[in-house]
Amino acid sequence: MTIPAYAEHALSPAALAAKSPAISETRPDVLFLLNNLGFGGSERKIVRLANRLKDEGVHVTLACLNGPFTLESGIRCDVPLEKLERKGKFSFRALWRLRQSISRGRPPTIIAVNLYQALYVMLASLFLPYRPRTVALVNTSTFKGSGLYKRMYQWILSRLDHTVHGSEAQRKFWFKANCKAWTNSSVIYNGVDSDHFDASEFFEAAKRLRASLGVRPESMLIGTVGMCRPEKNQEVLLTMMRRLRVARVDAHLVIAGDGPLRGLLERRAAELEVTDRVHFMGAVEDVRPVLTALDIFMLPSTAVESFSNAALEAMAMGRPVILSNIGGAREMIQDGVEGYVVNPTELVARLPAIVSALYAEPRKRRQMGVAARNRAATCFSVPAMVAGYRGLLQGGDLS
Repeated sequence: MTIPAYAEHALSPAALAAKSPAISETRPDVLFLLNNLGFGGSERKIVRLANRLKDEGVHVTLACLNGPFTLESGIRCDVPLEKLERKGKFSFRALWRLRQSISRGRPPTIIAVNLYQALYVMLASLFLPYRPRTVALVNTSTFKGSGLYKRMYQWILSRLDHTVHGSEAQRKFWFKANCKAWTNSSVIYNGVDSDHFDASEFFEAAKRLRASLGVRPESMLIGTVGMCRPEKNQEVLLTMMRRLRVARVDAHLVIAGDGPLRGLLERRAAELEVTDRVHFMGAVEDVRPVLTALDIFMLPSTAVESFSNAALEAMAMGRPVILSNIGGAREMIQDGVEGYVVNPTELVARLPAIVSALYAEPRKRRQMGVAARNRAATCFSVPAMVAGYRGLLQGGDLS
């Protein structure tokens, strides 16, 4: 069994086999409800958060509506994981199991990790013999089609006691300032462990990776980490690579992640005649060697991002970041200092020019990387994030 390198309290295979999904003997202080434990920014964050809270004496239980459970091996053995086995789009069986778990454990706080889970928490907590505090961690900030879904989830969120948002921009998307829902909301920025994401420990691995990809030391390596999905907008990076090739910029691109659009992206790279410069790595459990190998990190998403964990990790590794101007991008970096923030409609035009300029100015690129690491360490640390959630669990006013 492969143990994810990011896990701070990973289980041995024997301990994992013995780990029971049943209830802890100790009453939980908080229950987190996730959709699954697949490779995703929110899921990784909750695993790290649960482990850190447990370190500080907080009794945490995790519950998942369904699989995959890829990150399960990274959970501390004394943090219970309950698998609710959802079937179909909405599962009354999973809802009933969640309600039984809540009734049995009586956690004072229940936290739904994003909107769909908030629906389950709202329903499962109705008419309980005790009154838990219900909280939603809201990651979504865009919807396709009409605003019906947004209005529906605004109503659901208003039924909960509190909402936590990844950025001020995202909170403003959901609620008008000073309304009741705004008053019962707060912002807790994602945190990154700068000691764990330290590029100095991965220079040799990064050199081997670049060599295996055929990237010369003097070449520029650009990269992104994320699922190959429409909202991640990786196709714009392929277009950028075509324009860089025409401009004779010696650059390569790495896409670390898998997903439904990978085949289409590979075919598009062939159409643009950049296959020899674009490297698809698939899902990567430990992204640190990849990030160390990069000269620039890019996240050209057009939706979903609230406060990207992948971008924070790249910053902590000392890499300049180029982000779409969505979610909390302008709260994460200062444009022109740690990297650049580009409006989604301007990505096609601006990305080749920005990369060309940074290719010509390696000193500026290094300065941005140093600034990015400093900002990640001072503004977006894991202790600050954990302190925010501890305050939330204590019922403090975080608004």
